[in-house]
Amino acid sequence: MKSIKTFFATSFMALSMLGAVPVARTFAAGPSASPAVAGKMAPAFTLKTLEGKELNSSQLAGRPYIVNFFASWCPPCREELPGMVALQKKYAKQGFTFVGIAFRDRPATLPDFLWEMGVEYPVGLTTPELEAAFGKFMPGGKIRVIPATFVVGRDGKLINAVSGGLVKEDFESLILKAIGSRPSK
Repeated sequence: MKSIKTFFATSFMALSMLGAVPVARTFAAGPSASPAVAGKMAPAFTLKTLEGKELNSSQLAGRPYIVNFFASWCPPCREELPGMVALQKKYAKQGFTFVGIAFRDRPATLPDFLWEMGVEYPVGLTTPELEAAFGKFMPGGKIRVIPATFVVGRDGKLINAVSGGLVKEDFESLILKAIGSRPSK
């Protein structure tokens, strides 16, 4: 049994390193932040949520938010979701929201996964347009690693873009920066 686990772990790591499995680096390596994006306008986007509603970035004008590309099959994504759910509840009254974008996930099983995790913020499936709009802020000009997190202030400008998993404390720090940003005039 131990040899089977070792085989699968080794295979998964090899495929990840070759780019066949687009998941985040291990937490030991830490997430990769791109503060150079700070001050650039966040991309305009339209997202069809799993409930069938349309969410436009214009509807979020003046509100701080975090766009998080994730997948139900991604271990680091699964690890960061409980903290995100707790922080959504904590900061919703201050106008904050997460926006989840399921990255190449299975639409049939995603609603059950989100219910199981307690996700109550808007979530939709990725599109090539969404990946291109946000990917341009990542190294190499595309989303190569998930989770990928984009922090947007009240002024509609990016505060940070992070490639890799975050812990609850990291998210809270980013949320507080976004909440503290001033709306554009």
